Amino acid sequence: MPENIPTPTLQSATDFVLSHATEDDLTRLSVSITQRWAALASIRTATLTTGTTVKITNVRPKYLNGLTGSIAQIDGKHAAVTLDTDSTERLRGTSQTRYFIPLDAATYDVRGVPLSCCLPTG
Repeated sequence: MPENIPTPTLQSATDFVLSHATEDDLTRLSVSITQRWAALASIRTATLTTGTTVKITNVRPKYLNGLTGSIAQIDGKHAAVTLDTDSTERLRGTSQTRYFIPLDAATYDVRGVPLSCCLPTG
């Protein structure tokens, strides 16, 4: 690549999308963005280990979104996340019936959380 060609910036890419992109351009960009999201998720999940502090995101059931804790166990593409005290209280206070949390429990293990939904917080 010739040295005199400037590196595109996010601003120039955004300007192009807003002012000049055709439907075909937008389709290609959409595919590329989806691929990039997948690549970033793979990179992020590869760094997750037992003990990593995480926030649960983009998961169903939705009431799990935003809960925080640490990874207690990894089984393939899923994890058991031990919720911290605040998140345990928050989950206990929902109207869900899937998880029974004893009143005296300070933490709770949520099993089967996809690693792709575990966002490291530390």
